[in-house]
Amino acid sequence: MRINSLRLQLLAWVVLPLVGLATINLWTSHRNALTTADLVTDRMLMGSARAIAERAAVTDGVLDATIPPAAIEMFDTGDRDSVYYHVKAAGGRLLTGYPDLPEAPEHASVGASYRDHPLRLLTLSHAVIGAGADSPITVTVGVTLAGHDAMVRRLWLSAFTQQLALVAIAGLFVLLGLHRGLAPLIRLRDAVRSPNRSELDPVEVPGAQSEIRPLIDALNAYMERVRAQMAAQRRFIANAAHQLRTPLALLSTQASYALRENAADARQEALVALQASSGRLARLAEQLLTLSRAEPGSRRPRADSDRPQYRSRPRGGRPRAGHR
Repeated sequence: MRINSLRLQLLAWVVLPLVGLATINLWTSHRNALTTADLVTDRMLMGSARAIAERAAVTDGVLDATIPPAAIEMFDTGDRDSVYYHVKAAGGRLLTGYPDLPEAPEHASVGASYRDHPLRLLTLSHAVIGAGADSPITVTVGVTLAGHDAMVRRLWLSAFTQQLALVAIAGLFVLLGLHRGLAPLIRLRDAVRSPNRSELDPVEVPGAQSEIRPLIDALNAYMERVRAQMAAQRRFIANAAHQLRTPLALLSTQASYALRENAADARQEALVALQASSGRLARLAEQLLTLSRAEPGSRRPRADSDRPQYRSRPRGGRPRAGHR
């Protein structure tokens, strides 16, 4: 679709690339939000696993692992996440927790599925003093991804809001700039349309930019040429009226004289004189037409299209006037 508005074209050239850059930035922001959420979740998993591992101890010669409430409560972010864990001795003996919970590589977090829920898991190895062959123990903690995904959405939504506001503000400033930049064109249009200005007077637009000034100069030059042509036409009309006034008056007088004469000879002579006067009038019109073509600024067509002149003679009359 072709845009005919200069304002919309300039706005599109500015805003569309900005929207493209904002889209790329939003994709980058989503990746950054995902990385941030992974990092925060891994820190929480590491903190929970260390809290559990530090509570493991040998009591009355028996290795015991107690889960402190803080190790679970640190995942309470209001997103209803489920926390799974297990603690195993060095031989793989389960001390507490969910026995079928998968393990992750040591000191690394991985994604897994447990009981039809996606999890993020972390496994920590910890030495227990006095545990003997049961040391070191391994602590695995996993948490569902509701809080993780909510954090990604919040971070990305914040970036999206900022990018949207940036594009909107940029578009607003572009519109304001276009309004101010195109104001001289609007003033030029109003100056040309104004009913108060004299006909074909030069147009003046104060504050016009250098890019618009050639257009104004060209418009004024064109109106100057039109004024010259109109002046030439007025001169030609005035000259033609002056030159034709006397021959037309003579024709009228001769025609009146011919109508009043009763004698055939006198009427014939009057008609011959009338014919001679009409011939002189035709030659005068031809000369005026030639003059109009030679007038500076004249755009009248040349005589190629002029019709041939026919001079009629009265029947039985003599061919030349003024010979009696």
